[in-house]
Amino acid sequence: MAQRKLASVIGAAVAASALLAGLMTPAAAQSSGGSSSTDITRALTSSAGVADSRAPEGGAKVVVFGDSHTSGTNAPFRTDERGCLKGANNWADQLQWQLGLGAGDLIDVSCSGASINSDGFHFSDEVRQAEARGAIGPNTTDIFIQLGKNDQWGRSSVNLLQSVQTCLLDVMVGCGDRAIASGKMQDPNAVTAENYASRMKPVIDYLKYYAPNAEITLVGYQEYTPRGGSQVCVRLGGTPLVKNDAPALVSFMNQLDMAIGGAAGILGVNHVDLRTATEGHGSCSNDPWVNGVFDARAEIFGGPWHPSVKGDSVTAGILRDRVNA
Repeated sequence: MAQRKLASVIGAAVAASALLAGLMTPAAAQSSGGSSSTDITRALTSSAGVADSRAPEGGAKVVVFGDSHTSGTNAPFRTDERGCLKGANNWADQLQWQLGLGAGDLIDVSCSGASINSDGFHFSDEVRQAEARGAIGPNTTDIFIQLGKNDQWGRSSVNLLQSVQTCLLDVMVGCGDRAIASGKMQDPNAVTAENYASRMKPVIDYLKYYAPNAEITLVGYQEYTPRGGSQVCVRLGGTPLVKNDAPALVSFMNQLDMAIGGAAGILGVNHVDLRTATEGHGSCSNDPWVNGVFDARAEIFGGPWHPSVKGDSVTAGILRDRVNA
């Protein structure tokens, strides 16, 4: 029994380390100061404080914003001019191929470690990057946004990566109410549609103004944890690594999923429910579309609890149908 427990702890440590590698924000992103709601509101007005009535020009057909679940964590990797990590065949790349779009017709400014307005590059920073590349304008027909996992929720100052590390490794605090109360995990109760929408609204309003013909879609996340119970699982090689007492992590994923869908209604934009579309394909399923740790059934060199190339292909197909509708 002691050996089995030790093996589980070692496995958890390996999983956490691999997760860290998959989610780590590049140095350039960490140095970003981000933007406040005031910054975005100011950008919408002229120096006289009057709404800027100049018509935007140009724009890519499709623009993509997001975190590592968008930019990809599957080898081989590349970095862009900001130092943002990009994985091979991420869903934005595959969406471009499936739509048959040429260079410049789909612009992906997602960045590993990005958040709405917490750590790493902020949503507003990604929008500025898109503008610098001439991506946003009247020619833009679709904008896809996948954000929220890396944000701090509630009174804690931790993101999902830190929450997972606490859940897997801190046996004293655990992965429940005690961890939330101590500020070592994101607070699921703070992840509401209203809170999500209020954090997104200034930038969404900005995009509506400068890309007036675009359909804006909030993209949820794939299935990583079950909807019920308190168990989480990731495969380490060929072995399922199960933690039965992780209610806070399961609750957070449930709340974030519902918050994104609810926020879309509040903001008057569209929503894609990836969790339902990928149900039954988690890391420990028979047909995983989510990476484990060195699990050859998905991507052996891919970020754990991130989409495999197959998972990204499924996402691209769903979004392709949205663009073509």
